Amino acid sequence: MRLRIHQYVPPLVKSILKPIYWFIIDTLEVLKGRDKLIPPKSMIFVGDGDYKKIGEEFFVYLTELGGLKPTHKILDVGCGIGRMTLPLTRYLSNEGEYYGFDIVKKGIDWCNKNISTIYPNFQFEHANIYNKMYNQGGSIKSTEYKFPYNNEKFDFVFLTSVFTHMFRKDVEQYIKEISRVLKKSGKCLITFFLLNEDMELNRNRQIFIK
Repeated sequence: MRLRIHQYVPPLVKSILKPIYWFIIDTLEVLKGRDKLIPPKSMIFVGDGDYKKIGEEFFVYLTELGGLKPTHKILDVGCGIGRMTLPLTRYLSNEGEYYGFDIVKKGIDWCNKNISTIYPNFQFEHANIYNKMYNQGGSIKSTEYKFPYNNEKFDFVFLTSVFTHMFRKDVEQYIKEISRVLKKSGKCLITFFLLNEDMELNRNRQIFIK
């Protein structure tokens, strides 16, 4: 019902109501005592779900599946607005370092202002890569982007649903760069949505069984 109503609301009315709606939501969060390391809901562009809980869920993957250690140097490719950082700020030691980059500048700016100022071993960088949806003013192609880090710098690299939004040649370039910046003993954790004939067949079988 909500979706149907949303479809019939004129664009002009939406543009007027949207900032009012988010102002109310953000104000209520502040009154409830929002954690300063969690961005206002109006700024979150990294998908649905609970910002804090998703970060904690992936922290388990990083440590239990990936063997992430408190002293590791970490690279978060496509870090968004820092959703993975909250549990890491409590986990990394003074020797550990976190680096993240993303194409959405407002997310990087927020992270540098609100996270890096408290945790100087957490650094964020804007990658000015062209993207039709998220960074139309970008000056670099994904297929030509070089990660701004030295060879074999990182013990651990991870990407959460980044390849889901990329084409094959873009993915090939990123894998090449991941291999370059990752230590020979390092590890990489990648998540992505995969849809192929096998997955489709299994999905149809599940539906049939049900």
